[in-house]
Amino acid sequence: AVPDLSQDGAFCAPNAQHAVRQAKVLADNLVRSMRGKALKAYVHDSVGSVAGLGLYKGVANTYGFKVKGFPAWVMHRTYHVSRVPTFNRKVRVLADWTLALIFKRETVSLGSIEQPRAEFELAALGDAKGKEAKGKEAKDKEKAA
Repeated sequence: AVPDLSQDGAFCAPNAQHAVRQAKVLADNLVRSMRGKALKAYVHDSVGSVAGLGLYKGVANTYGFKVKGFPAWVMHRTYHVSRVPTFNRKVRVLADWTLALIFKRETVSLGSIEQPRAEFELAALGDAKGKEAKGKEAKDKEKAA
């Protein structure tokens, strides 16, 4: 539990957002310690929060400004893509999200998740039956000739 120095007696939420920011302060403090400099405390200055609530819906409360619906969903996505490392990955994520807006959602039946090998086994059986049928056709042609 990391104390939240912006609120008496409170602790920072145990989430990735705090962990990444705390790690930066920790790394800086390790260097400061080795150089004999004063350490800095971790103080989280929150600008608000955003949350996605499903397809094109969200809520946001940033700088005291409350937004809901599609604009909040866009804010949520924008925040998260801003946290993705490297330009290449950001572009890939944005491309995937843009394509998801244009095309239908992919759905997966739970049966395929429970038995992931089933489709492959059926395909393998189909190939074996196909080869067997081709072999039989070839034999029939030989007999006819």
